[in-house]
Amino acid sequence: MKLKRLLRIGIFLLFSILIIFDYFPNIVFNAIPKTTLTIGIISLALIYIVINRGNAKESENSLILEAVFIFYTLVLLVVLTLMGGKSNVGISLKNPILWFVLLLTIADMTLRYRKFNA
Repeated sequence: MKLKRLLRIGIFLLFSILIIFDYFPNIVFNAIPKTTLTIGIISLALIYIVINRGNAKESENSLILEAVFIFYTLVLLVVLTLMGGKSNVGISLKNPILWFVLLLTIADMTLRYRKFNA
């Protein structure tokens, strides 16, 4: 249980650092390569997926975690934009692809939620 929580925290932290690095490349984290952060996030996510296989209760908890992650990402993008940052790769609230992916994710989460409660 504690390992899962640590993995979640690690994923959130590395993701946050990667997004901050994208918005403010010259100010923050100059010594950390983007590739290292990306590999770290992918590694932690894969470990979390392998460990998190389980029953329906854990699957419902993963839906909650996904919703929290989406909300956290949107808040992070808003805060970084208000601080004057600009994404170098195009991850911004004005990007229609971001909103399309967000809608697909919410639709998928809704279908899985209905499946659990059916």
